[in-house]
Amino acid sequence: MYILKNATKNIKRNKGRNLLVGTVLVIIAITCVISLVINSATSSILTDYKNQFGSEINVELDYSKLYEDGMTTDVPEVTIDQLKKYADSDYVKDHYFYLEAPAVSKIKALNQQEDAALQGSGNAEGGAPDIGPPNLKVIGSSSYELFEEFKKGERKIIAGKIFEKDNDIVISEDLAQQNRLKVGDAITVRSMADVNKDVSLTITGIFKDLTTDNMGDYAFKDPYMTRKNEILTTYETATGLVGKEASTMSRIKYFLNSPDDLDAFTTEAQGKGLSEYYSLTNNEYLYKQIAGPVESVQKISTVFLLVVLSLGGIILILLNLIALRERKYEIGVLRAIGMKKFQVIKSLLYESILVTMVAVTIGLGVGSLTAQPISDQLLADQIEQRQEQMENMGGNLGGSNAAMPNTDEIINSLNVQLDASVIVGMLLIGGLLVIISSAMSLVYITKYEPIKILSERN
Repeated sequence: MYILKNATKNIKRNKGRNLLVGTVLVIIAITCVISLVINSATSSILTDYKNQFGSEINVELDYSKLYEDGMTTDVPEVTIDQLKKYADSDYVKDHYFYLEAPAVSKIKALNQQEDAALQGSGNAEGGAPDIGPPNLKVIGSSSYELFEEFKKGERKIIAGKIFEKDNDIVISEDLAQQNRLKVGDAITVRSMADVNKDVSLTITGIFKDLTTDNMGDYAFKDPYMTRKNEILTTYETATGLVGKEASTMSRIKYFLNSPDDLDAFTTEAQGKGLSEYYSLTNNEYLYKQIAGPVESVQKISTVFLLVVLSLGGIILILLNLIALRERKYEIGVLRAIGMKKFQVIKSLLYESILVTMVAVTIGLGVGSLTAQPISDQLLADQIEQRQEQMENMGGNLGGSNAAMPNTDEIINSLNVQLDASVIVGMLLIGGLLVIISSAMSLVYITKYEPIKILSERN
């Protein structure tokens, strides 16, 4: 206890020196807390992204393989029954199947030209089987969970409810307003695959649509590709619009237990008969777009942490050397009056620990408050750079508007906060700073005897 009290008094006696050391330690602590908090948050979000995009598997034609083998016709087809068979695997956690059915209707779709209103849909109700370009896209899914726009908040039911049975549908608010439709009304659509078949669909819900189209700034906008013209319903309703073609038009999405199971699952599916012209792919492109800026922020924070620790360590060693020259006589006196080496060392360590604890405490408080705005700004800058790169590469990626993620959504997902891992990390860094601060004094005390120290005073 005496040594601790003496260490406290020494800190007060040498306010100027300890204030300078403490300031350096506070700066190091703040930057370390910010870097650790950002690292912790980015690691968590990257793991989530990897599981989300790496575990979702689609079945796609391998066009490069088709091109290499010169196959332009007789492309092998994969049926929904085959896709379901591949889903019976230990690697698959869940699977949903869905179908996008083109359809024409008497209602006027968004972006539909005035002179195209009668194409196909003019005779859709009881007339001759006249089919023109589709103006609506009916999307049927085996699970409501597959409509991710509702999870992301890009779509929200504002009237009625989601469909529960076949021939129930939900439509966008824009499509409903354009045709003065409301919940409970029915619309008639005609399938592109069966020109003799009209289907009546009942509106059970209307959703607000905040999605964006990927058609660029072209003057002509295809109503079929307009997101607000999408009609959502059950998988069975959509298959009823395309008849026997549903077997080959249906698609499936597998959810693996782990992204690392992709290769093993692919080998298993090929063993069950999946054609070599089909590949099982995750959404690596979207992962790179969303995770790329986050990975850059993580790298920046890591480099920043290492630079601050290196420079801060050097500055602390220099300050310690200066302080050692000032305290050489004090150490010699303490040793000469009988204080043992380890007691002197303990006293100096207590001083370093007390100053470092105060600095780390301030660093945790200030760092946790400033980490969020700093990380948001870093991420926004990285996203802007990534978008500029994507625009420059637009010719190779299908245009500058190809599937760019929502910037605000990515920034909002990076929620940095102080957690146990950061506190443990700061305790370890604090210990390192104590060692750095005391290292020269410890070497000096263990190396020299008091007589030699006192004799070198002048």
